[in-house]
Amino acid sequence: MTDIVVTGIGIVSPLGVGREAFWDNCSKAKTGIKKITSFDTSSLGSNVGGWVKDFDPSQYISPGAYRRMSRISRMAVASSVEALKDSRLILDDTDRGRIAVIMGTSYGSSSHAEEFYIGLLNNGPRGAQPFLFPETVPNAPASHIAMFHEITGPNSTFCQNEISAENAILYAQNLLLQNQVDVALVGGADELSAIQYSCYDAVGALNKIKVEDDEPVNPKLGGGLILGEGAGVLVMERPDFALARDAEVYGILRSGAITGGITSIGHYEAKGEQMARAMFLAMKEANMGPDDIDQIDVSANFSGELDRMEYNQLKRTFIRPLNNLSITPLKYLTGDFGGAGAMRAAAILLSLHNQVPLPTVRAEILKSEPECSLSWDIHPRGKSQVALMTSTTFGGGSASLVFTRTQ
Repeated sequence: MTDIVVTGIGIVSPLGVGREAFWDNCSKAKTGIKKITSFDTSSLGSNVGGWVKDFDPSQYISPGAYRRMSRISRMAVASSVEALKDSRLILDDTDRGRIAVIMGTSYGSSSHAEEFYIGLLNNGPRGAQPFLFPETVPNAPASHIAMFHEITGPNSTFCQNEISAENAILYAQNLLLQNQVDVALVGGADELSAIQYSCYDAVGALNKIKVEDDEPVNPKLGGGLILGEGAGVLVMERPDFALARDAEVYGILRSGAITGGITSIGHYEAKGEQMARAMFLAMKEANMGPDDIDQIDVSANFSGELDRMEYNQLKRTFIRPLNNLSITPLKYLTGDFGGAGAMRAAAILLSLHNQVPLPTVRAEILKSEPECSLSWDIHPRGKSQVALMTSTTFGGGSASLVFTRTQ
């Protein structure tokens, strides 16, 4: 048996802060991409992203605690608070040494790393601010979650660019299946920062779009990356442990696979063979085929290179005519970041639990051709029993997860 259940969800996202706000906007395909006002973008070629605008950490964490945290850590801890509350897991009645905290992130707190380094450059070693340093390491969010909840079980952080959260989810699945822990707080988090955004702009990776107002934005298909930020935490448990405490279950993680391909620096796997292999392995482990999949949540991110490659692999994997194939590119609403996999998994699980299919678009839009336009089907017909999540990252890594509804 490889089934692991999810009993709690916590979200801080561009689509809304909190699980309910996130699901409400996600189910309506309401975009969270908008003008960035948290740092200066006037000298850059782009100024939009999946930015979390209305996040107030004091709703989840005391000021004395969150003042010592970076933005990414605040979002991660807030998500964990919501996820644990949602799961109805009583920590005082649980062995905290049997709870794991596993997170994924691309860059951690790049804003604190920049601030620390600038202080060092300007004023020498004595000018570097020591209270900033703990937040410069990528595992700070996972550590803060553990310290905040006094959790003493395994604590790990995965950094593999755009599949960081997927790595965390599958590692937590292994810990649970091996009976090393009873519960795992699993998630992903990243923050938008001036230094990170500027670097992507400098290498020409961003979608060249600048806006004047705060209205929601629909970027050009295939025009380049739209960066995002946010945090998502899932409470994962073995079915027997969840059953013993009579926990409500959102859905089941049936299987997952991670593969690696050969690519040049800063690019996605050209042919996408390992993306197709990850999908095949995940479906095989779940004892399913393409015809068993009701929903497909793809990793498309407005990058023509990735989106076209993913289209070709969907065409290869799903025999049905692609003009009849519907997909959900959730990053078209949230932007792209390393921890986005946890947020995408949360959307799938909420869809399965509520029996409301995620909004979809035609798979053909991934070709990014001039005649293709982004038009969402807000209330797609069909079943919501089995979902496939595909992910890939520059550098060649790919992942695929299969989720099912509880029986």
